[in-house]
Amino acid sequence: MYPPTGHSGGYVALPSDPEGAAAGTHDYHAPLRKRLSELTRRPYFRPVSVVVTVLFFMFLVKTHYSRNTDEFHPPGHAIIWPNDTFSFALQPKPSHLDTPLEQPVVVRLAIISRVDGFERRQALRDAMLVGVPARDIQLDYKFFVGKIHENNPEGSMKEKLEEENSAHNDVIILNDLPDVPERISEKRFAALKWTNSVPQSEYDYSMTLDSDTFCRLRTLVRRLRHDYPEMKPREEPVLLGRMASHKVYFENTIADGNTNDADEDFSFSGPWFSYPAGIGYILSSNLLNTILSAGPAVPHHINYPSDDVMIGSWVAGLKNMHDPEALFETSPANTPPPQHRLYPTPYLPYAVNSKILDDVTGWHDFPARDKGGAGHDSQIGWESTCIHRMSPEEMRAFRAMDEVKEEWNG
Repeated sequence: MYPPTGHSGGYVALPSDPEGAAAGTHDYHAPLRKRLSELTRRPYFRPVSVVVTVLFFMFLVKTHYSRNTDEFHPPGHAIIWPNDTFSFALQPKPSHLDTPLEQPVVVRLAIISRVDGFERRQALRDAMLVGVPARDIQLDYKFFVGKIHENNPEGSMKEKLEEENSAHNDVIILNDLPDVPERISEKRFAALKWTNSVPQSEYDYSMTLDSDTFCRLRTLVRRLRHDYPEMKPREEPVLLGRMASHKVYFENTIADGNTNDADEDFSFSGPWFSYPAGIGYILSSNLLNTILSAGPAVPHHINYPSDDVMIGSWVAGLKNMHDPEALFETSPANTPPPQHRLYPTPYLPYAVNSKILDDVTGWHDFPARDKGGAGHDSQIGWESTCIHRMSPEEMRAFRAMDEVKEEWNG
């Protein structure tokens, strides 16, 4: 401040200056400091302060992980979509997509994830799972991950996963299963057992998705009811997805609990069959309950990337292993020449002829992202149901688009 007059221009401290205390001015803060000093010496001060600190930290964690409890959070920045990503403008919206169902479809959804897939799981909660209309779909879902690797450099991974589950209670950790690609088929098998953990009579479909697949769930169930009005999933064996073809079958030869990640069930060749490629798949409750009734269990120790083929081989095996005309042979991959005919033991004592539905329009890869070269990529349009290879930010941005956002608000 400027000095008061009459002091030859020299600085004179005022009673309100911090420096004034050293010049003998009255200390107005002394009583407060005395009271604080007495408070900190009281025996209960330290435990109370520790409890308050812990509660505040838990509040911050809960706030961070509970973004999706009751509302959709749009992406933090604008997405620049590649040219020709969408085809909404090329045709009118089908009327059945705007027609509510008379009775909701009951779906139990398993999402295959990785231990460190926090961002993708949150994106799926935010963009796909929040606000699903109960009038159309009764949904129960879980994410499935394996156990954390013992040499994981991030010591906080376990704590982060515990915090996530404390907030959402939607991640099932398979602690007896390493979270590595070689064991993904066992992860899928565990997920299917969870979806069938309620009586078959209480749900319609078991659904499995990869964590980079975005599904318009209202569109899914409305298309199912419109395209297959006579289908009875609790009474009929049905497999639905985007199909490819293969001819490898498996026999359960590896025990559960095996610690060698590279070990795989015995494989052999047989009649060609359809299997759901990469994006995800739906099994009617009737078919899944039938598959899981096999004893011994159907083969499920199949190394990546044949975990999707495994699903189709089960369904085909239920039928073809009872056909005396079907030709099964050893495979050069695991049997030295010459190859010879096999007569595999059927999974069940009776044949099951399942209905295979190849949904080319509804299940596809994001445009120009079909890495396998199978031609499964397509523009995103009104009938696009489950779209593979989407980033977390793309999922959020897609849900916010005018063409689809009302699907989560109806």
